[in-house]
Amino acid sequence: MRGTTIGRGWIAPAVLTCGLLFSSAAEAETKASTPPRASVEDRAEAAEAYDQATSAYLSGRYELAAHWFERAYRLVPTSAALIQAVRAHNKAGNSVRAANLALQLRDRYPLDERAKKAAKAAIGAAQPLNVLVKAECEKECTLELDGALLQHPTFLATPGVEHSLRATFSDGENATYVQGAAGDIKKVTLAAPAPPSPPPIPRWGFFSSLGATVALGAVTVWSGIDANKGVDAYEAAARTANSPGINNGSSPTPAELAQSLLEDGRKKERRTNILIGVTAAMAATTAVLGVFTNWRGESREASAERVKPAVGVSKQGGLLTLKGRF
Repeated sequence: MRGTTIGRGWIAPAVLTCGLLFSSAAEAETKASTPPRASVEDRAEAAEAYDQATSAYLSGRYELAAHWFERAYRLVPTSAALIQAVRAHNKAGNSVRAANLALQLRDRYPLDERAKKAAKAAIGAAQPLNVLVKAECEKECTLELDGALLQHPTFLATPGVEHSLRATFSDGENATYVQGAAGDIKKVTLAAPAPPSPPPIPRWGFFSSLGATVALGAVTVWSGIDANKGVDAYEAAARTANSPGINNGSSPTPAELAQSLLEDGRKKERRTNILIGVTAAMAATTAVLGVFTNWRGESREASAERVKPAVGVSKQGGLLTLKGRF
C-alpha cells in the first residue's frame, strides 16, 4: 500500500483494514454465492480504489472514503468494501445512504457475521425515520426512484413525499407512485408491459393478397365453366347407355362412354369445389389484411418511435412519463 501523510500512526489501521478486506472476501467466497471472477484490470483498480478509500477514511474525509469504497465494491464486489462504505457514510452523516447500502449488504451476504452486524446497526438507526420500500418486478428489470438508478430493490425513501418508481424491462417500462409515513413498510410489484400489438401490414402485402384472390377467382370460374361443358355430353351418353351399340373392339360402348364422362365430370366438380374453398379463404384473408394495412405509410420501426410513454397510477392520481428523442 502506498504511503500517506497522516503520520506514524497509519501503519496499524492500514494493516487492520487490509486484513479486513482479505478475510471478509475469503469468508464471503466460502459462505455466499461466488460472483463471476473479476478481470485482472478490475482487481487492480479495486485495490487502488480501496487504498484511496482507506487513506481518506483514516484522515477523516469520510464522504470521500465512502465514494472510493463504493467504487471498489462495484469493480470487485466483496462484503468488506461494502461494510466500509456503510461505516464511512455513517461517519459522514449520510444515514439514509448508509442504510440503503446496509440493506444491500444484508441481502447479498446473509451468512457473513460482520456484514450482518454492520447492516443491523445502520438499518436500525435509519428505518424508523423513513419508509422501507420492497420493490419486486415480475421479470428482470432496472429500477429508478425519482430518476435515480437503484442498486437494490429494497431501499429507504423519504416519508410524506410521493416518489416516482419506474421499472425498465427489456420490452418496455412501467411506473407507479410510492408514498408512506415514517416507519412504514411498502411492498410494490411492478408488472411487465403488455406485449405490443402486431405491426400493421404494409400496403404491398394487401395488394399481393388481393391479386392472388382475383387470380384464384378467375381459375375457379374457368373450372366451373369447364365442368358444366361436359353435362350435355354425359346426359346424351346416359340416354343411350342401355343400347348395345356396335363394338368393334376399338370404340367404347354407350355404357362405357357414359361411365367415363361421369368420372371426368366428378373430377372437374371436385376441382371446382376445392378452388371455391381456397378462393373463399383467400378472400377472407384479404379482407383481414385490409383492416390492418398501414394505409398512411407511417414507419413502425423501433428507431422511428420518437417518444415512448409510460403510465402508472396511484391513489392521488395518474403518472405519465415520456421518454424518447427530440
